[in-house]
Amino acid sequence: MNCCRVPGETPRAASLTAPMCKACGNKAKKVARRTVEHLLKEAYHGAITDTQYYFCVTPHCEMVYFSHETEQYFTTADVRVRVGLKAQEDPIPICYCFGHTVASAREEIARTGHSTVVARITSEIQAGHCACEVKNPAGSCCLGDVSRVVKTLLNEHVLCTAPRTT
Repeated sequence: MNCCRVPGETPRAASLTAPMCKACGNKAKKVARRTVEHLLKEAYHGAITDTQYYFCVTPHCEMVYFSHETEQYFTTADVRVRVGLKAQEDPIPICYCFGHTVASAREEIARTGHSTVVARITSEIQAGHCACEVKNPAGSCCLGDVSRVVKTLLNEHVLCTAPRTT
């Protein structure tokens, strides 16, 4: 299934009525039940109900998924994968479908001076190989986040390799 937007397609509308995370007080975003089912540890599978779940997008918050309606709250300890947005130490995932991490992107940039990560992911998306809706804890395409991370890493690389003037 091709879950990521290919250039020329209309992006999905964002939720304007997302509830606040009880742990951090910030807005959360809707996430599909199938994302929650796929990423929660097996011990929690029986607890998943037919309700709307939300993903907390706050980096420093331990909450990952919740439903105020059913009073269900799942933290980083309850999911099967590291949540890249919330991880502070390597490996920090940036692409769950194709295994890219901040460290692997940084290593490529250090070695070559540029990154092919975005182009490789885009190629895989166009070939219909992504499954972000079930592999990415946010339940959505990672390409925007990957692009931002790569841009930051490229800027850091330039700053670190620029000749120093005295």
